[in-house]
Amino acid sequence: MIEIKEVSNKSMLKKFIDFPTKLYKNSPYFTPYLFEDEIANLEPGKNPASKYCDFKLFMAYKDGKLVGRICGIINHFSNTKYNQKRVRFNRIDMIDDIEVTKALIKAVENFGKEHGMTEINGPLGYSDQDKEGMLIKGFDQLNTFMTFYTYEYYVEHMKKLGFKKDVTWKEYKIQIPKEVDPRLRKAAKFVAKKYGFHLQNIKSKRQLSKDIVIEVLKLTNVCYENLYGYVPIDETQMVHLAAQYIPLINLDYLCLVRDENDKLVAYGLMIPTPVRALKKHKGHLYPFGFIDFLWDLKHAKVLDMLLVAVDPQYQSSGVMSMIFEKSIENAIKNGIEHAETGPELEYNTNVQSLWKMFDAENHKDRVCWLKPIE
Repeated sequence: MIEIKEVSNKSMLKKFIDFPTKLYKNSPYFTPYLFEDEIANLEPGKNPASKYCDFKLFMAYKDGKLVGRICGIINHFSNTKYNQKRVRFNRIDMIDDIEVTKALIKAVENFGKEHGMTEINGPLGYSDQDKEGMLIKGFDQLNTFMTFYTYEYYVEHMKKLGFKKDVTWKEYKIQIPKEVDPRLRKAAKFVAKKYGFHLQNIKSKRQLSKDIVIEVLKLTNVCYENLYGYVPIDETQMVHLAAQYIPLINLDYLCLVRDENDKLVAYGLMIPTPVRALKKHKGHLYPFGFIDFLWDLKHAKVLDMLLVAVDPQYQSSGVMSMIFEKSIENAIKNGIEHAETGPELEYNTNVQSLWKMFDAENHKDRVCWLKPIE
C-alpha cells in the first residue's frame, strides 16, 4: 500500500530535498540539487513566487519507507496569462514502481481539483529560473547544475499514466576550440563599431551589485516573454534570485553588452560547473562543501551556460559574437574543455543556429508532459 504524506515541517522538508541523493546514490550521472537553495525555494514564505503560486510538497511511503516525492504548483499568473487551468508538477522522483508514480501524480491532481484545475503538466517550476523538463535522451550524460537528471523508467511511467509530450527542449555540448576564430573576432569588432556597443568591464565582485543582476533579469523578462510557459519575474523575486546568482558568478564568463547610453542590450552568463563538489557533498554547502564548491567555480574544466539574452531590437545584429569572443578567450586561457547549454525549446531556432559555427552535439533532450485531470 502506498501512503502519501504532505510535507508539513522542516524535518520533512529536509527528507524531501535529500531523497534524490539516496535514490541516485549509485548513478554516476546524477548531480544533487544545492540544498541551501532548495530550502530557500521550498520553505513556505521564503520564495517570493509564493505571491502568485500555491504549492504543496508530497512524499510517498511504501511499507514505512520513503519511496518518492513530488511538488505540486498552481501558478495563478501563468494560468491567467495563458487562459489555462493547469496544476504543475515538479521535483518528481520515485523508485521504479508505477503504483508509486500513480499515487504521487494523483496527489497533485487532487490538489489541482481543489482549486478548479482541469489539466496537469510538468515538470515545470514557479518560473523559468526553476529547473524544468524530464529527460528523454542523454541518460548516460551528467546533468548540469541547472537541470534535473532522471532515470529512463520515468518516461515509461508517464506514458503509462496517459501523459503526452507538450513541448521538447534540446541541450547541446559545445567543444571549446583551440583558438578564437578570426571570423568571430572580425564580426565582434564590426558589431561593436556599427552599433556603438561595448562590453562592461567588471574587475571585481565588489562592483557586482544586486542592481546589475536585477537589470539582467529585467532584460530576461523582455526576451523570454513569449517562450513556453514563461512567467515574468517581479522585483522581489529578482532580489531573491540575485542572492543565489551572485556567489556563483565567475567574472571571466559574465558578459554584459551595453550601448552608447550604457543600456544593457545583451548578456551571457556561464559558470565553471560545480557538479563535482555537489556530488562529493551530496548537495550541501555546509559545513565543508563550500570549499570545494568555490574551487570548482574557479577551476572546473566544463562550463554550464546558465543564461543568455539579447534585446529583441538587436537579435539580428550579431551582438552574440561579442559575448562569444570574450567567453572563448577566457575558456581557452583557463583550459576549459567544453560547454553545455541549458534547455532550449526545439522551435527556438534562433538560439540553436548559434551553435552551427562550433563543434556542437545535441546530447540531451527533455520534455514537459501534459494530460487532463480525470
